[in-house]
Amino acid sequence: MHSLYNEQVLLSLNGQIRRRRIVLGAVSLVLLALIVLAVLQDDGKQNRPELLVSVLVIFTGCFAIFFHDLMIRPLRSYFHHVDRALHGRSHEADFIFDRLSEDVSLVEGVAYRDLIFLGEPDKHGDRERMFYWDSELPLPAFEKGQQVSLHYYDRFITGYRV
Repeated sequence: MHSLYNEQVLLSLNGQIRRRRIVLGAVSLVLLALIVLAVLQDDGKQNRPELLVSVLVIFTGCFAIFFHDLMIRPLRSYFHHVDRALHGRSHEADFIFDRLSEDVSLVEGVAYRDLIFLGEPDKHGDRERMFYWDSELPLPAFEKGQQVSLHYYDRFITGYRV
């Protein structure tokens, strides 16, 4: 069975997330220190830094939200996907490869390609089964009609054997 993920990938992702959180925390602490310094400049009479404090608070909030959403959240989503692939409940079954969908789907914050397989008919007589292939990984060289044994959780492929 050719496994798509291993513990090293999980450890690498965890390290990247930790480093990005440290950067977020360090920059946020510097900005919060600037806010405190600006507030301490208030003497109640001449020097009222309300505008400066307001701008710093807004900038700090926007920076924290945008940095988290653009730099940390995608990695956390991918980390959870890899963790479930390695440690979650998984299944193995044989299917016949039918086709690759051209669409890229975003499922739970991770981009996937749709692979269509033919399996045993369900209660409605439908044989098509859609599985998700991680778009960060190179596509497999499956050919139409080829028998493939898939290792998967939910609809996410975690390994295969041709």
